[in-house]
Amino acid sequence: MSNICEILAVGTEILLGDIINTDAAYIAGRLAALGFSSYRQSVIGDNDGRLCDAIREAFGRADILILTGGLGPTCDDITKTSVAEVFGLPLEMHEKTKEDIEAFFRKRNRVMTENNLAQAMIPKDAVVFANDWGTAPGVAVTGIPLGMAEEKTAIMLPGPPSECEPMFTERVEPWLAARSGFTIHSLNLHLYGIGESGAEAILRPIMEESRNPTVAPYACEHEVRIRITAKGETVEECRRLCEAMAERVAATEAGQYIYTRSETPWEAKNAIVLKLIDSLRQHGKTVAAAESCTAGMFCSRIGDIPGASDILLGGVVSYANEVKENILGVPGEILRTVGAVSEPCAAKMAEGVRRITGADIAVSVTGIAGPGGGTPEKPVGTVCFGLADEKGTVTETVQFGYKSDRAKIRRLTVARAMMNIIRRLEER
Repeated sequence: MSNICEILAVGTEILLGDIINTDAAYIAGRLAALGFSSYRQSVIGDNDGRLCDAIREAFGRADILILTGGLGPTCDDITKTSVAEVFGLPLEMHEKTKEDIEAFFRKRNRVMTENNLAQAMIPKDAVVFANDWGTAPGVAVTGIPLGMAEEKTAIMLPGPPSECEPMFTERVEPWLAARSGFTIHSLNLHLYGIGESGAEAILRPIMEESRNPTVAPYACEHEVRIRITAKGETVEECRRLCEAMAERVAATEAGQYIYTRSETPWEAKNAIVLKLIDSLRQHGKTVAAAESCTAGMFCSRIGDIPGASDILLGGVVSYANEVKENILGVPGEILRTVGAVSEPCAAKMAEGVRRITGADIAVSVTGIAGPGGGTPEKPVGTVCFGLADEKGTVTETVQFGYKSDRAKIRRLTVARAMMNIIRRLEER
């Protein structure tokens, strides 16, 4: 099997800008990790003629085409029919998929309309990928398209990211690896406190020299991720290669910024909160938070992780000064003189929520997320942090900038507060 792929998103709603095509970004990242080349991404609307043309054009450049969207039960879900037309294949009822769809509705006490069975119509002799996250299965068709001379593969996945992402990782990746005759394994090193260009400058000699495994930096919102990807005959062989390279990276100047590692996409996405929870558990500590500008986002991120209740005791969302003063115990004089966005306020917030909850470690955040509310002295993006534990209370002020991106400032604030706890625990 050739390793040249293309990604084709199907859906007029993407062309109109109603939704953002995050599927393509996710799949492209996973293809790169698997060692497949992807040179083009396209979007096509829900029109059979144009979709068939787009599939044929893609097959003129690539041997593997990954299509997302258009697998649902409605009349504009045309991906399977268009792929079947290009390959000259009939659609047949796939009994196992039919049973799965019926069970899906039965378990939820919902009435299944007849059009849902369209999702069980599959091109003849296609491979079916079971969908444990929804109803429409994934499908892979391999053969020689009409009018062509070489074998091609079309892989179809549901459009919703909550289905597309796990299906690609859990179903498609092993299938592609098996057909390609090799195994791929990736290890991510997560760095905090250094930018992508800085990490790349340090690691460039290793990146240029190494071919297997490969080493590549990726700039994420609050960190840099170094992805090490090895290709081999077995997972064990790939792991050994990745571990050896991880040791080389850790021995460079970049090593001081590594705070954790991950292997799966879910671990990579949640790396900082997973590291926080693991560190708190290892030290037998509990945490609480007093949040102003993040409005509970810190506690919510921890709550996203199953079983995190053993380390998270609670929190106080304290937007109003009255809440800071009357519940958290911030002295009114601090609020009147230096203001709510100040290190003295952050200190008292952290101490107050620790006292209320009985947590071992408490953090606080108070800042100006914008887009309004800033001043020359305290511009938008200014955030004050507090941390209180049995060793005492520490504070800091960070200027994140990003004046027009309120959501980003809040996410960066949460990541910083989590990293402050991780580093505090490492001091012990």
